[in-house]
Amino acid sequence: MRQLEIRLMKPDDYEAAYALWSQTPGMNLKSLNNSYDGIKAIIDHNPTTCFVAEDAGQLVGTLLGGTDGRKGYFYHMAIAEAHRGQHIGSQLVQAVLKGFKDQNIVKIGLFTTNDNPDGRAFWEHVGFKVRPDITYLDLDL
Repeated sequence: MRQLEIRLMKPDDYEAAYALWSQTPGMNLKSLNNSYDGIKAIIDHNPTTCFVAEDAGQLVGTLLGGTDGRKGYFYHMAIAEAHRGQHIGSQLVQAVLKGFKDQNIVKIGLFTTNDNPDGRAFWEHVGFKVRPDITYLDLDL
């Protein structure tokens, strides 16, 4: 019998989450500080919008939600390959959206790499649209 649980992410989940991210195509883990301290900082700043999915105690999904107070952002959506197609990603999205709504956040953004067609298809499936009017730029400090 399935024992899926969607719950808030804790810093102690880092090792299992990083292992999942490392096995997920398109995660681009070198582009941000994805160390334990970097992920702990996201959780500490967004304690009600970072979630994991566990199946029988095994971490099988993640979605981190962060906000600047006006807009919410999704980071690190990953579902273990054997668990894809079971609506776990949609459940994680709904959990984060509830956290955002509780904070009066009304607009959500996310980034996906150009070489991640599966990720883009998922996000479009749950209602996100590509914005042709912007170009994303960043700067490493």
